[in-house]
Amino acid sequence: MSPIGNLHELCDHIHSPQMVAPSGAAGITVTSNVAAWTLGNFSNDIIAANAVALPFDIHWIVVSGESVNADYELVLYYGAADTECGRLTFARTNLLLGSHSMPMQTIIIPRNSRLRAKIMDSVGGSAAIVKVLYHTYDAITY
Repeated sequence: MSPIGNLHELCDHIHSPQMVAPSGAAGITVTSNVAAWTLGNFSNDIIAANAVALPFDIHWIVVSGESVNADYELVLYYGAADTECGRLTFARTNLLLGSHSMPMQTIIIPRNSRLRAKIMDSVGGSAAIVKVLYHTYDAITY
């Protein structure tokens, strides 16, 4: 990419409005495997294929409703091939429920890509609810 393209991308990165997925709906439940520290199955789509018409990246994850006290690790995947694009960790302790907003840095994900997740935890057989905060990039630079 040219220096001008890089500056345009940086401007998009800093000044594009933040979006939420899923928007206007409950978050997506992600369930771990029954064995500790083993990824569970893929979640339903957090972002459906063809739902975001521009390249985008994830900057924050909001996690809530963890089902048990445990240490958790969440993995995000994008596209038809389910390519990993980021991980984060969090914990629920002392039966404290609430939502965690955590920073996340992903690559710039190609337009029209779906986004799904898997989760694992220290005890196995638990679940959490996930939403992502993302922003798009002007298609001119891609």
